Amino acid sequence: METPVQQAARLLIALNELIDQEGMYLHGGSFDLAAEMRERAEPIVAKLVELSGLPGVRDFSPQVNAVVQRNARHSILLQEKMDELGAEIRRTDQARHRAAQLAPAYARAPGSVIPRFLAAG
Repeated sequence: METPVQQAARLLIALNELIDQEGMYLHGGSFDLAAEMRERAEPIVAKLVELSGLPGVRDFSPQVNAVVQRNARHSILLQEKMDELGAEIRRTDQARHRAAQLAPAYARAPGSVIPRFLAAG
């Protein structure tokens, strides 16, 4: 049977691996896979929190702090990307709005014929 300290050590190693993978996916632009790593990390974090008050587990504080800092950096990367995509969506919406305003000037009545040649007078 695994002691709480052994379990915490094992979970911390697993969490580190997931955060490493998340970082690789973030830097590679695979945001869906990065989100999957975050989801997979949630139960590990919950269990570590549950174990955190037990004797001996508190000794992992430096490692936990390092994980928290790496996670914070990843969160900043995600927020920057979300801001960038939000700005791109706003620009696209503005362009779509301008196009919709200009469209009537270029629209033809149904059934109208497009003149091939215009005589110059």
